[in-house]
Amino acid sequence: MATSSDFPGITRRGALRTAGALAAALPVVAAGTGVAFAKPPPLPIGPAIPPGRSVTLTPIVSQDQFPVGALWPPPPSQTTQARLQEMKDAGINFFITGNYLDDGYIVTRALGLADAIGGLHVIVRDDHDIANMAYWFTITDDRSVPMSISTSDAVVMANRAFGTYASHPSFAGFSLLEDTEPWSYDRLNATVTALRAANPYYLRYSNLPPGTGAGYQANVVQYAGRVGAQMLSFDRYPMLADGSNDPDYVNNWADMRTAAAQIGLPVWGYIQTCGFDGHRSPSYNDIAWQVNTSLAYGARGVQYFTYWTPTPERGGNFQPAMIDPLGRRTQHYYDVQDINTGTLAGLGNKLRAMTSESVTHANESAAPARAVRFGPDNYVTETSGSAVVLSRFVDKAGDRWLLVVNRSHTAAAKATVRLRSSSVARVNQFDARTRKLSAQRDAGGLSVSLRPGASTLYQLSKH
Repeated sequence: MATSSDFPGITRRGALRTAGALAAALPVVAAGTGVAFAKPPPLPIGPAIPPGRSVTLTPIVSQDQFPVGALWPPPPSQTTQARLQEMKDAGINFFITGNYLDDGYIVTRALGLADAIGGLHVIVRDDHDIANMAYWFTITDDRSVPMSISTSDAVVMANRAFGTYASHPSFAGFSLLEDTEPWSYDRLNATVTALRAANPYYLRYSNLPPGTGAGYQANVVQYAGRVGAQMLSFDRYPMLADGSNDPDYVNNWADMRTAAAQIGLPVWGYIQTCGFDGHRSPSYNDIAWQVNTSLAYGARGVQYFTYWTPTPERGGNFQPAMIDPLGRRTQHYYDVQDINTGTLAGLGNKLRAMTSESVTHANESAAPARAVRFGPDNYVTETSGSAVVLSRFVDKAGDRWLLVVNRSHTAAAKATVRLRSSSVARVNQFDARTRKLSAQRDAGGLSVSLRPGASTLYQLSKH
C-alpha cells in the first residue's frame, strides 16, 4: 500500500501540525532564572452546548452548499474580519485552524469574527483537551496503563472542549488526527466515543493518508467503522517538481470512491495550490484539473492545501500559496476564486444532490491501473477523440447526468460521445457559471470541446 512515505519531501501535512500538537501537551515550565512563565487566566467554560444552541445536524456535511475548505488560515496577527472576509470572497466556506491558531483565546476570537461574517465554518484542530485525548493519553479504565485517563474523565474533557467553542455558530467541530493510520484507530475510537457522549452532531474530522489497492480500500472501510466516521477526507498532491503528475492520483481516487460507496459516506479531497518539496507550483489549469477530476470521482467537498503560505521555519520549502507569507494575494488566490465561484458554485452544488453511478476513462491508451476503461453501456454507445473521463450521475427524478472531464491539464480536448437513443430522448448542457440548461440539437451525440483541465455537464433526459 502506498503511504505518505512514497512522496518526496515532507510527510504530507505532518510538518504543519507539529508545533500545535506539541504545544497541546506541554506544561508550564520554568525559565532559566527559575521564574515560571506566566499562565493566562483560564477560558470561561460553559456547558457543552450552551442554552439556545441546538445542534441536531452535522455542520458543513449537512449544509446546503458544496463544502469548500482551506488548510493553513491567516496567522493570529492577521486573523481579522477583513482577512476572513477575503477568504470567504475566494469561495471558501470553511477552514481548519492551524498556522499558530492553536490557543483557545485565539481560536475563540477567530470564531467570533467568522460569526460576524456568516457562512464561514471553522474546524478546530489542536485544542488542548482534544489533543490530549487523541494524541497523548490512552483512554481506559485500566489504571495500570501509563499515561492514561479514564473514560469518564475523557467525557469531562470533551464537554469542556465543546463548552469553549460551541456558543459560536461558526464552530463546526474538531480535527482529531491527520495521517490517520490503522494503528491509531483504537485511540481514535476512544476519543470519538467521548465526543459522541458529549454531543453526537458536531463534526469529528480526521484526514486519511494516500494509498491504493485492495488493502487501502479495506483500511478506509475499517477506519469508518471503528471511528463512526461522518465523512471521509484524504490528500494526495499530484503536481510534481519535475513537471510530471503523480501516476497514482487517479488510482487513489478510484479506490477511495469504491470504499466510500461501500460504506455510504461522502468524500472530501485536497487540492494542491502551492509548490513544496518535490512538488511544483500549479497553474490555473492544474488546479482546475484537480477539482474536476475530484468531482468526476464523486467528491462531495474539496479542501485547498494551503491557503496562507507556511513560513520558512516550518520547513518543506513552501512556495507561495493563495496568500504569500507577507499577506499578499498571489495568482493562485485569483485562480482558486474563479474556479470556486464558477465551477464549484454551480457544478459542485448541482452534483452534490446526485448519486455517482459510474466513472470510466475513454479514448485513453494508457489509463491508470485502477481506473475503469470505457465500454458501451445503457447510455453511451461509443466515444472517439481526445482522452476524457466520463462520470455518470443519477438525480432524484431518475434522470442521468454525464460529466465529461478533460484528462489533460496542458492540452485542449475534443471528443465525440454517442448516446443510446433508447435511453436518452433529450440532452441539455449545464452552464456551471449561469447555472442554466441549454438544449442540444443532436440528442444522439455530443461534440465536446474542453479547455485544459476543464469539464462540462450534460443532462440525459429520458423524456
